[in-house]
Amino acid sequence: MRKIITILTLLFTTVTYAESEIELKKALNSHFNMDEVNYEFAFVDLNNDGIKDVYVYLNDRNWCGSGGCTSFVFVGTKEGFKFQSKVMITKKPVLVSPIKNKGWSNLVVTTGGVGQVVLNFDGFEYPLNPSMQPKVSEKEVRSSRIILK
Repeated sequence: MRKIITILTLLFTTVTYAESEIELKKALNSHFNMDEVNYEFAFVDLNNDGIKDVYVYLNDRNWCGSGGCTSFVFVGTKEGFKFQSKVMITKKPVLVSPIKNKGWSNLVVTTGGVGQVVLNFDGFEYPLNPSMQPKVSEKEVRSSRIILK
């Protein structure tokens, strides 16, 4: 019986993930109005509403420069994903902090020439330019989890 429950849980998780990935592709195509762009992503509930949001790291030559690549945050809704924030010149790793600002988890990114910085949600979006943000504390880094390596 335990094996059946485990298998059903894995199947449900796989279907949910696949559906989320389809919704992500719809959101990216809608936002960028293009079919092909190279990206990496991580589903994570950033606003603690029980619905997975998604952090998208564009590792495409059209979206990267010497300081890093552009990233996007899409908020998860019952209808799919909705654009939330654009963050430029980011490098991996990307971490999610347990510290929240205005109900959203802080993000920790690396940016060229500065190092690791913390991105605080301002009530509307994450900051566009991480190089203007404060360096992250070692304590916050230790308590954060990596979502993209």
